[in-house]
Amino acid sequence: MNEPAMKIGDCLIIADLHIGITRDIWERGISLPRQAKKLADRINGLKKKTKTKRLVILGDVKHKVPGISFQEKKEIPEFFSLLKYREIIITKGNHDGNIEKIIKDKRVKIRKQFVVGGYVFSHGHRRIKTKNKIIVIGHNQPHIKLIDKMGAVYIEPVWLKGMTKERVKIIIVPAFNELCGATIVNKDELLGPIAKKLIKEKSRVYLLDGTDLGKLSDLMVK
Repeated sequence: MNEPAMKIGDCLIIADLHIGITRDIWERGISLPRQAKKLADRINGLKKKTKTKRLVILGDVKHKVPGISFQEKKEIPEFFSLLKYREIIITKGNHDGNIEKIIKDKRVKIRKQFVVGGYVFSHGHRRIKTKNKIIVIGHNQPHIKLIDKMGAVYIEPVWLKGMTKERVKIIIVPAFNELCGATIVNKDELLGPIAKKLIKEKSRVYLLDGTDLGKLSDLMVK
């Protein structure tokens, strides 16, 4: 669907919203519109398209670390009030400290990890205990660096799907908010104890539209 989102069962899975990041960007001299309504409208559009009933957010709903900004106190409740899902699960990320203090919506459940069928969902910044063989995480905000024959450089968001030596499959979901930073998967070290276990020779990289770029080990650049 050419979006940084996936459907598993009746769940829509997204990661890394970083609501409140525009305040951080403003402090660096760039003024951007607030993100709450824009993000909610995109998600509601995907709900209609995918006919999903539950929303799973793989952490980093908020941006400021540590603490909670005035903007987050206002914008995060607004964001959830606009969502049309009846059930929303957040797997708490490293940016989500004390997020319970500003989310009072009874539809929202906050967990360290969440299981649907054979999949276990977590943010990706901590180790988890599970017998499931497919782990879905965010945290990395994966992008790839592409260089054409003329030397032009392109940075594109990607999905990363791979396997560990324990034969556990890992799917790394790209950030839903395009204003987030990036881990360049074919150059940078992956973030978090789960992603670090990926074997590059057994990991494949996909653009948002599903284009298979090949093995991560074959795409490495300086």
